Amino acid sequence: MLLHRSSTLTPVGNDVTPAFWCEWRQADGRRISSARCPTPSSAIRWARIQIRIVTSAVRPDLVDRLVDRSYPGWGDAVAALEQGADFTLPVVAEPFSFVWHARRVLFVAVVDGKPLPHRPSPETPGA
Repeated sequence: MLLHRSSTLTPVGNDVTPAFWCEWRQADGRRISSARCPTPSSAIRWARIQIRIVTSAVRPDLVDRLVDRSYPGWGDAVAALEQGADFTLPVVAEPFSFVWHARRVLFVAVVDGKPLPHRPSPETPGA
């Protein structure tokens, strides 16, 4: 499980992009899924989509409550991410436990091409 505070991040060039790294993990730390999200709202959207998939397989009765925008954890997450802070949201679906963690990071371009082929930019028509 990732439990560290990010230092203040400052872009250092054109090949560096600030974004959010998000992960769903099991309670024992095994990663279920991860993604790069460009904004706090896209990080929350991705987290809700992923937990819908996971909980529907283990506890379908929890799906609506966990993906509901009014669930208290999501509002706290948006506020924390907008301020650049890390955020961790534990989710318990007895006997299963999951943890969503998001943090602000800088992505350094290591290959030519923006956006990456599997993640079209929002400005791309049809994306």
